[in-house]
Amino acid sequence: MPDITVSEELYRQIDSEGDENTEKTLWKMVGTYRRSNNPQAK
Repeated sequence: MPDITVSEELYRQIDSEGDENTEKTLWKMVGTYRRSNNPQAK
């Protein structure tokens, strides 16, 4: 699995607010970003 690089500030914000696993939340964000910026992405 590739690495996801985010700022320390964003990581802390996600970690403090997330009920879920932080890594899972980051992957959801990546998927949402890809779908919104590339309609052919699944």
